[in-house]
Amino acid sequence: MNTTKEKTTTINGFQDLIHPYAVEEFSKQYWDQKPLLIKREDTSYFQSLLSIDKVDEVLDFHRPKGNSIRVIKNQEPLSPVKYENADGSLNLNQLYASYSDGHTIVVNEIDRFWKPLKKLCSNIAELLQHKTVANMYLTPKNQKALMPHYDTHDVFVVQVEGTKHWKLYDTEYPTPLVNSFQPIFQREQLKNVREITVTAGDIMYIPRGVPHEAITTDESSLHLTIGVYPTQWLDLLQKTLHTVAMSNEELRKALPIGFLNQPSINTPETLKNILNCILDTTNIKGAMQVIEEESRGQKRPLADGHFTHLDHLSTLEVDATLTQREHMNCKVQKLGSAARIIFAGNVIRGPISIAPALEFIATTKSSFQIHEIPSLSEDNKLKLAKRLIRGGLLQVK
Repeated sequence: MNTTKEKTTTINGFQDLIHPYAVEEFSKQYWDQKPLLIKREDTSYFQSLLSIDKVDEVLDFHRPKGNSIRVIKNQEPLSPVKYENADGSLNLNQLYASYSDGHTIVVNEIDRFWKPLKKLCSNIAELLQHKTVANMYLTPKNQKALMPHYDTHDVFVVQVEGTKHWKLYDTEYPTPLVNSFQPIFQREQLKNVREITVTAGDIMYIPRGVPHEAITTDESSLHLTIGVYPTQWLDLLQKTLHTVAMSNEELRKALPIGFLNQPSINTPETLKNILNCILDTTNIKGAMQVIEEESRGQKRPLADGHFTHLDHLSTLEVDATLTQREHMNCKVQKLGSAARIIFAGNVIRGPISIAPALEFIATTKSSFQIHEIPSLSEDNKLKLAKRLIRGGLLQVK
């Protein structure tokens, strides 16, 4: 166990992960291109995120199950019946025994179970504009969990405690499609090994498609993988095609009966023109809006003690100061005679007359007093404020 007495650094976002590199520098030189190892002398650098002595707390109180937890050794997973109780809870004693026998404890998407990691992943996703999740690997000394493989998403290896020795190999298939097939390799299939030892406080970036494997040394290891699942150019193209198809009948028509038996299909001239429309700026913007809405719909607000703010509703006055909760990323839409504000986890609707008030609230990133909300009577300002606090967008400052 790490006994370092150094002051723990609070890791809040992507810049903290890659320090001392700047985001722009990382983006130009490494992102989607090549691995990066950042060595630090501070073994406690990532202690604010998790620690070995907190792992059984995650397992006991938050009960990851199904695909959320794996117990694995040399690519062979242990059957869940070995460590799950009949009620779905985890048998910690069996997990302790499995770990002692050389198995790695893996918690997938641990950001769903541990607040510091949810906050970190939310901050990273906000900056990168790509889906971000965290997995945890607790491995006993002189053991390995997985055989050589590559991931189809980008990975930031965050070494929290202990040491792990990595082998990175040449990429034969650079930048695979996100969520495509992930092969397991025999070592003789791989070329030009690069060996890297990652110690507590270090971080390593591995782009998708880079084959790798890892083994612990003479001490156990706790590391996190911050996985970034990027939106690809292919995704933008598909969304653009869908956007064009919504307004153009030709793209929605069926292929001819028996088309698989035809040596060729005559492409209508109109279809050729439609395909040319894909690069139209308006259609691309429409596709970007679709991606933005899907991303917003997938986000969930952070657990930040919001119930206490609901207790203020009965005594709320127009001179009260409000602010948006963290990572709401809200947007106002006008739909005929109605307006709505969309944010993580909810949608609040009303008549078109409240649109200016909603736009003020959506664009005001600092705090404001209720009486500053425009275009409404004092009574309606208070009603709207209470509604948005109940709905989870605003909080009392």
